[in-house]
Amino acid sequence: MAEKRLLYFITGEVQLFRWRAGRLAPEAVYPNSEVGVAAFAKHLQSSPRALYYMLADVVEEDFHFEAVPLVRGKDRRAMLGRKLAQRYRDLSLALTLPLGYESGTRREEKILFSSFTNTQQFQPWLAALRSSEARLAGVYSLPLISPLVGRRIGVAAKRYLLVSLQQGGLRQSFIDNGQIRFSRLGRLDRDSPEDVAQASALESAKIQQYLLSMRILARDAGPLDVVLLAPADQLDLYRKACASTAQLQFRVLDREAACRKAGLRRAPGNLLGERLFLHVLASSQPAVQFADDVERRFYHLWRARVALVSAGAAVFLFCALVAALRLVDAFSIDQLAAIDRAQEARLADQYARLQAQFPKTPTSTDNLKALVKNYQVVQQQTASLDGILREISQALALAPQLDIDRIDWHIGADPRKGGPPAAAKAAPGARPGADKAEKSLTDASYQVVEISGRVNVVQASDYRNITLVVNQFVQTLRQRPGMEVFSAQLPFDLNAEKSLSGDIGTERATQVPRFTVVAARRLGA
Repeated sequence: MAEKRLLYFITGEVQLFRWRAGRLAPEAVYPNSEVGVAAFAKHLQSSPRALYYMLADVVEEDFHFEAVPLVRGKDRRAMLGRKLAQRYRDLSLALTLPLGYESGTRREEKILFSSFTNTQQFQPWLAALRSSEARLAGVYSLPLISPLVGRRIGVAAKRYLLVSLQQGGLRQSFIDNGQIRFSRLGRLDRDSPEDVAQASALESAKIQQYLLSMRILARDAGPLDVVLLAPADQLDLYRKACASTAQLQFRVLDREAACRKAGLRRAPGNLLGERLFLHVLASSQPAVQFADDVERRFYHLWRARVALVSAGAAVFLFCALVAALRLVDAFSIDQLAAIDRAQEARLADQYARLQAQFPKTPTSTDNLKALVKNYQVVQQQTASLDGILREISQALALAPQLDIDRIDWHIGADPRKGGPPAAAKAAPGARPGADKAEKSLTDASYQVVEISGRVNVVQASDYRNITLVVNQFVQTLRQRPGMEVFSAQLPFDLNAEKSLSGDIGTERATQVPRFTVVAARRLGA
């Protein structure tokens, strides 16, 4: 984490502090002159990586409240820029603070404009920071930090006046709904505690009257709460001097106890109320501040670099976590694989011992495997005539004109391939090898029947009726489940390439028309 340096800017001098973990330590004090700026620029070279916060407590600070039309986006930025330019001559250290919206029918936004009326006193110090490429987080003032201080020390009032004594004088800040509305720095003699206590009461009454006259505080708002930070050894003195009235309700707090409540562990003894403001600034880093992006350029570059490094570290940690998980998974898989290999070796050894106890077979294991495989093929292709004869019988029942003379049945290959039956390929008495026998059995996948018969008709020359009867029989066979008809030979040749001659009726008068049908059925169908 980068170290934090706090520049406390008051009239006449600039004090430099180092803050870390709630501890505030002094580093240097520079006069507000060219000599002090040169010494500060030399000091910047010794701590180039520190973050710098400038806190100003000067009289030359202006606050202006205005209700502006409610607009958004670029129009709002342009309008606020014009308002600032109309109010202040130098806009290098100016800001706009939104305070909410008007509660009436008019849609207006409440804006607080603030700037330093004498910005030239800050420019040499800002130039030294720019030339050294120092990381300036922002330029702040005590009034901007006052709402945060009130929350840190536990002030619960909605509207109150925060009064504290610093080296620059008595600071009075009016806070409304958690936002700064007005602040004033008064000069006084700090050597007399009685005078400081009486001045705190008197100046608080003046501020209350000013707020009423400027209509910042409503007249029917009731008594104004005043939170006064006093040294621990002067609490009774302050409480006696600051008696509550109908207009002011004083609440005197122990300054050291408030610092401890805010988290400040240690601070230089010569600091007054500014110790609390410096600590709250370093530990909170408010978003609202006076410096523009030009002054904060190197701070933005540092934030971008930190974001990139953080993102890279996050990605690296994620990848490392994923790699660790994968490594654990790989180790687990290796362990499981080793267990599986050991179990496989044990089972293989056990199987080998069991196999050694088997009785010896008259042939080799390969022959036994081939025999079992062929047996399974033969068993799958075992078929009988019952099924196919049943199909033929049911088809003939629908064609009473047909008489069957012969049915040839065998198991063979697909008749469309035109090969001879598988059983006819082997010579009688031959003993084919295991591979050839297996291939022959595999090819024999059909039951093939060749049906030969006669057609009983009155006239043998009635070709139309004969053709109709045979085609009806063939169609009936094809409609049977699993049956396929591959060829049908009619009693006469209907080929268009051949010519008919002579008296066909006289020649066929004494002949009985015959037909032949070849059908097949796949085994297992």
